[in-house]
Amino acid sequence: MRKRSIAERDIAAHDPQTFTTAPIIFITGISGYIGGQVLHDITKKHPEYQVRGLVRTKEQQQQIASKYPLVKTVIGDLDSAEVLKAEAAQVDVVLRTSAFLRAPGMKANTKFQNWQTRTTTPPSSPFSLLPSLQKTGTFIQRSGAASIFTASNGLGQLTTKKWSDIADLKEVTTFDHSHLHAVTDQLVLSEGKKQGIRAAVVVPPCVYGTGQGEVNKTSMVFPWYVDAVKKRGRGFTLWEGTNVDSVIHVRDLAAAFVLLVEEALKEGGGGADWGEEGWYYVEGGEYVFREMAGEIVKGMMKKGWIEREGVNEIKIEEAKELHSYAELLWGITMRVNGERIRDLGWSAKEESVFERLRSLGYRNALP
Repeated sequence: MRKRSIAERDIAAHDPQTFTTAPIIFITGISGYIGGQVLHDITKKHPEYQVRGLVRTKEQQQQIASKYPLVKTVIGDLDSAEVLKAEAAQVDVVLRTSAFLRAPGMKANTKFQNWQTRTTTPPSSPFSLLPSLQKTGTFIQRSGAASIFTASNGLGQLTTKKWSDIADLKEVTTFDHSHLHAVTDQLVLSEGKKQGIRAAVVVPPCVYGTGQGEVNKTSMVFPWYVDAVKKRGRGFTLWEGTNVDSVIHVRDLAAAFVLLVEEALKEGGGGADWGEEGWYYVEGGEYVFREMAGEIVKGMMKKGWIEREGVNEIKIEEAKELHSYAELLWGITMRVNGERIRDLGWSAKEESVFERLRSLGYRNALP
């Protein structure tokens, strides 16, 4: 079959008759950093898709409509069960692009409880969306590699273990419930199997890069470090700063989501793995914290934001005065190997984290 040109696809996207047969994709989090990038990429690459999205406010709805007039939005949040059920019942693929930590009614149970927000009514969206999907539907959940973070050798110290989504699959999908994301990730896969629906969990580590979404274009981690250095007047590491984190550019992460949607819409789910094997780490390299901190400090010096060069070691007590999430942000190791998504032909194409850091521009060039 001849592949349609971009012009033909644009015409098809505007043709009401085509809308009756085009795949329908529902995305939560389209006003967010990651979800906004996914929305940008999927509408650009596949204008023939009918894309629907969840926004929290009328203002966000108007912002999205101004850039994506063909995207249909509904107003609600991740606890708007009836809204979510109604959307899931009419779509082919659900992308949930904002991570969640616990299942309904569960409280935090981790050694980093001091930074994890407690709530008795956490987002219930997967438990509204999954049962409402058609049996031919697909649910793709964004989680986070915080489930494997460690400071087993001490804060600011290297731990050599790198988790694979193939070799370590059984372990990472059956973690005990003290691991962040573990309960809800496992429920997504088990509920998908129970409902007869294709399900997958996408697990990114630290995300960087300027997003192309309409509402939120920036990450948090690196700007928070910049803020802390400006407040302190000098760069720092927690103890030695030899801890290592995997990273992924937001545009490379979005490309992985789009690829999984494309596979989901093929007969039998294409070449992707779903269900018990539907676990995808998505990473594009890693950094040693001390090296990352050094690059940021160099950039801050050039811009005149600080006067003292280099970094020095600090203890957790001082770090917590700079940010309440200090352990997680600056002290842990979080290393993953995304083999499964690479087997589908995906690869990281955007600038590396160190290339990004060398173009330091704070909120714009260093999200």
